[in-house]
Amino acid sequence: MNLEFFLARRYLSSHRGRGLSIITWIALAGVIVGVMSLVSVLAVMSGFDRELRAKILGNNAHILVQIPDAVAKDLPSILKKIEGTSGVGSAMPVIYGEGFILSPSGESEGVLLKGADAKAIQKVLDLSQYLKEKNWNQFKGTGAILGETLARKLRLQIGDEFTLLLNRGEFSPLGVVPKMKRLKLIDTFRSGMTQFDSRHGYLSLETAKDLFDTDPRMIEVRATDVRNISSVRDRLRDTLEEALSVQDWISFNQDFLSALQLEKTVMAVILGLIVLVASFNICGSLIMIVRDKTKDIAILKSMGAEDISVLKIFLYQGMFIGGVGTVVGVIFGIILSILLRDYIRFPLNQEVYMISTLPVDLRISDILLVVLGAFVVSGVATLYPARLASQIIPTEGLKAD
Repeated sequence: MNLEFFLARRYLSSHRGRGLSIITWIALAGVIVGVMSLVSVLAVMSGFDRELRAKILGNNAHILVQIPDAVAKDLPSILKKIEGTSGVGSAMPVIYGEGFILSPSGESEGVLLKGADAKAIQKVLDLSQYLKEKNWNQFKGTGAILGETLARKLRLQIGDEFTLLLNRGEFSPLGVVPKMKRLKLIDTFRSGMTQFDSRHGYLSLETAKDLFDTDPRMIEVRATDVRNISSVRDRLRDTLEEALSVQDWISFNQDFLSALQLEKTVMAVILGLIVLVASFNICGSLIMIVRDKTKDIAILKSMGAEDISVLKIFLYQGMFIGGVGTVVGVIFGIILSILLRDYIRFPLNQEVYMISTLPVDLRISDILLVVLGAFVVSGVATLYPARLASQIIPTEGLKAD
């Protein structure tokens, strides 16, 4: 057995030689707890990132193409160009509007409405998987789909009729009166995002045209692969006229996504401090060992041991504590993450977090980042005590108490 490795193992052991010393266990436990916490928390933050992105993409198109009035008459040819662009899965013209719903029970709520074709909307959005009854055959005429939370606030059941009041007027024998239309609730959707479920609704494209007195001024596009949304956006910008504005979903949700990424980074830094504290434990325990073994080191050096050999002894000790602590911490962190994901399923207030249970997403990239960081911090913490031991002068070391 290598002499440096043998001595490193002996110095980490208790005086009786039966396992590790208390000092070593404390340093090891610090690394394990820090790494475990970091792995599990990053998995939870990645889970939030995945779930919220999926919900945003489920309720919104990947790419939006805005059509100015000057080229609105060319909508069919523009739509054909978009559908023929590489990477585009589907596209649909839409009409946006807003109004005020008056329910038979006397409740009232504002609503943001989207008019779209029944077949097209099922290809562009994930709305179908959120619907309660999936009554697509009734999505025409006065049929409307509302968010489940919105319908609950209005005390509406599927099949009930309600009045939609628009913020515009129309002429009548009595003068200018608010434009109103009687609609029927044919279905409700629950996407899990409160801001959508409590404020949004859908109408057929023809009904939206009649209500808002306008033709589509926006085309929603779905990419075949969400990982290529940016490249599809750039291809559409090259293909379409400069007058058309092409934006992807990231542009419209930049503030939200930036806040989410910042939160994950801050959490990683804060929990990374636990690993940093553990590195101080490593450094402190090795310094204590150096002080305790000063005479032994002096004897070794007087017998011909070189400085590099003494340096290796304490580097091996730090590598053992950092390496074993990191591996065990990662294993415990993965186990804890799996328990949270598959068994504990910690409930969340869906009105606040938009997700019913604590989301967990174990990513190899996050785990590798934690492992690399823990190894680097542990290695740096080992350098000072190892260098301190290698610089001991034999004559002075033999005099130490």
